[in-house]
Amino acid sequence: MVMNLLRKVHKHQGGISRISVAGITIAALAVAGLLAYSSLSSDDSSVTVYGTDNSNALELRGTVFVKCNPTNTNVNEVMFTVAIPGDAVPLNFTSPPNNVVEISYVDEDGEITNIPWKSKEYVYGDGDDMLEIGETFHITALLGESLDSGPSADTTFTIKITTPDGENVTIKRTTPEELAPVMNLQ
Repeated sequence: MVMNLLRKVHKHQGGISRISVAGITIAALAVAGLLAYSSLSSDDSSVTVYGTDNSNALELRGTVFVKCNPTNTNVNEVMFTVAIPGDAVPLNFTSPPNNVVEISYVDEDGEITNIPWKSKEYVYGDGDDMLEIGETFHITALLGESLDSGPSADTTFTIKITTPDGENVTIKRTTPEELAPVMNLQ
């Protein structure tokens, strides 16, 4: 009689343990998926930004892309997205020559100021040239228009963005050993 009771208890335990194993497996897969997503996703904390002096400075959003010349020997354009913090004053991003935001290029050979650039509202905006809270602007620095040759392979360079109130945000990147038509410089 005791043996029959033990068999019945053991028989029901098998089903419960299979359900438990399935639940634990699903939970483990969900945690692994979240960890993979958080480590592989592109977020602001993984982007190198130097020289932000206070809360009125720009914030870099996402990654920095470069576009090369037709022969893939030099970088012609540097593209990035910016926003302002929630407590900052809106910034006027009127394009050159009437611009008040200045973009400079710096490498081992020196600094070139007033690099031509263009901006475009990215995702959400109200259609004007003012970068306001909640908006993002896609900026393209046109190196090919002001440099004899932009950065070549394996070159460290810096893009410096200066706002009208003198705040600076610098983006420092290094090109890979082999250039491609369009590259993500993380």
